[in-house]
Amino acid sequence: CLRVRDRIGITATLLPRDCSDVQDDGNNQNGVYSVFPTHDPDGFMVYCDMTTDGGGWTVIQRREDGSVGFFRGWEAYKEGFGKTTGEHWLGLSLYLSLSHARARMHLRIDMADFDNATAFAHYSEFSVGRDSVNPEEDGYPLNVEGYSGTAGDSLLKHSGMRFTTKDRDQDQSENNCASYYQGAWWYRNCHTSNLNGQYLSGGHASYADGVEWSSWTVCTCNLTFDLYTCPDPDYANLSY
Repeated sequence: CLRVRDRIGITATLLPRDCSDVQDDGNNQNGVYSVFPTHDPDGFMVYCDMTTDGGGWTVIQRREDGSVGFFRGWEAYKEGFGKTTGEHWLGLSLYLSLSHARARMHLRIDMADFDNATAFAHYSEFSVGRDSVNPEEDGYPLNVEGYSGTAGDSLLKHSGMRFTTKDRDQDQSENNCASYYQGAWWYRNCHTSNLNGQYLSGGHASYADGVEWSSWTVCTCNLTFDLYTCPDPDYANLSY
C-alpha cells in the first residue's frame, strides 16, 4: 500500500490503483498483485510486469498458447475470463475501473510471431468507456491516441468503436464481425486488428480470423502477445 502525509502530519494509507502504484510501493518482481482502481476495498487481482520498459505495467490481456478459448459472448467479455498467470482477458468492466483511476493511461502491446520475430505498439492515451454516462449500454467504447513503436498502427481505426461479441452486434458492418471473424473486438467494418481471434498456431488458409495485427503481419500468420496499461507519468497523481 502507499502512504501519504497531509499538511498537518496525518498519515493515510492508500491502496494501489494499478501496477504502477504497486511498483512505487517497492515491489519489483513480476507476479500477481491486488489492485484497487476505484478504492473499492474488494479490488481485484492482476498480473504486474515490472521489467518491460521500466515496469509498472498492468497486464489486461494475454495470448500465448491457445489454452483458453476467446470466441465468447458479451457477459464473458464484460466480466473477464482465463487466469492472470496465463492466457486471459481481464474484463471490460475492469478496463473501465482502470480507466477511471488515472487522468491518462498508456497502452503497450508486445507481440511475437511463430518465427520468433517481435514488435511492439505503444499508444500515449488509452481508455475504455470512460466518457460514457452508461458505459455498458454504450458498448464500452475504445479511445486510443498517439501511436509509436515497431509494429505499425492497427488500432487507431478502432478508436471510438463499441465492443462487439457474437451475441451483441455493435459494429458498422452489415454482418456481425465477431461471428464472421471468430473473435470479439472494437470492430468497425471490420478490422485492422483482431487480438481476440482464433489461436491458429502458425500459417493457415482462412482469412483474418486469427490473432491479427495487420500492419505488422501481412501473411496468414498468428501472433502471441501481451497487452498492458500504465499511467502517463505527467498525470500519475491525477484521477480522472
